[in-house]
Amino acid sequence: MKSRVPSYKDDMKGIIDNTESILNEIKEIKQLMIKLWRAEDVEENNGEFRWPFDKHGNLLDNVNLTERLNGSKK
Repeated sequence: MKSRVPSYKDDMKGIIDNTESILNEIKEIKQLMIKLWRAEDVEENNGEFRWPFDKHGNLLDNVNLTERLNGSKK
């Protein structure tokens, strides 16, 4: 006898694959933004880094990048 409940296994796999792809793109965008901010600091501040970087240009621990994206901190 054929089941009356449709199989959503393929649909869920597609959703998961799409979600993973979006998450990877977001990670790539975040890394690009960090590189751009570093380059901006080097160019505009004579090599002195602003928040969210330490004095060597490394991203500070526990930094919330949302603040920088929204322009709240500089």
